[in-house]
Amino acid sequence: MQIKHLEIAIIGMIALAVFSGCATERHIAPTLSEPPRTGLELKSPILGAVFDGRATQEPKDAASQLQTDLSRIYGTSIEWDNYFTKTPKGRVAVRVRIVMLGASFGSRLVSSTAFANAVSSAQTSATGPWGSVVGNVSAQQSVLAGSLSGEGWWNGAAWIDLEVQDYRGTAPISFILPIVAEHRESNMWGYSSGDKAARIAWQQVSAQLTRALDAILRTVRDQE
Repeated sequence: MQIKHLEIAIIGMIALAVFSGCATERHIAPTLSEPPRTGLELKSPILGAVFDGRATQEPKDAASQLQTDLSRIYGTSIEWDNYFTKTPKGRVAVRVRIVMLGASFGSRLVSSTAFANAVSSAQTSATGPWGSVVGNVSAQQSVLAGSLSGEGWWNGAAWIDLEVQDYRGTAPISFILPIVAEHRESNMWGYSSGDKAARIAWQQVSAQLTRALDAILRTVRDQE
């Protein structure tokens, strides 16, 4: 009986070592299931670009996957260009930057202070009709309270920076709208719990991303 207990203890120690040695992060693809938009066609399309700004780019084709889905949804309303191309005078550009996309075990990925500062900066810089776009999207964010600890949980997080540059008027308008969501799952199902936390966080952000782009395109269309 003692030998059997010893074997169980050893197996448990090995399992713990394997789990500790394995990646405690999970990653997902940023796919979108929204249908193609109608009624948002523009005389002059906005310029668009997608960039993966994460230190660890998993999956590696996340930016191209997201751009493909956005192109399917918005069609000719967005003219895709290089992320680092300068916006020409008389045009509106929207740049999508992937900041976070996945889940981490035991620690939160989102800094509540950094998020609050980013929202405040966007609200200050988004003048004119852009103010309502930032206000409506910011009100729908799903970020956990700053005092909550991430220990013992899978902490899913998705963060997209949506940079808007409106160079049509005499005074250029430029702001970066953060679109962020977090979701926690207990470790009941191991990596599956991590995948779920990441997936739900991305679903919340993806809904807000298309909502924001809808509002941006409507703003440009109504001013044509």
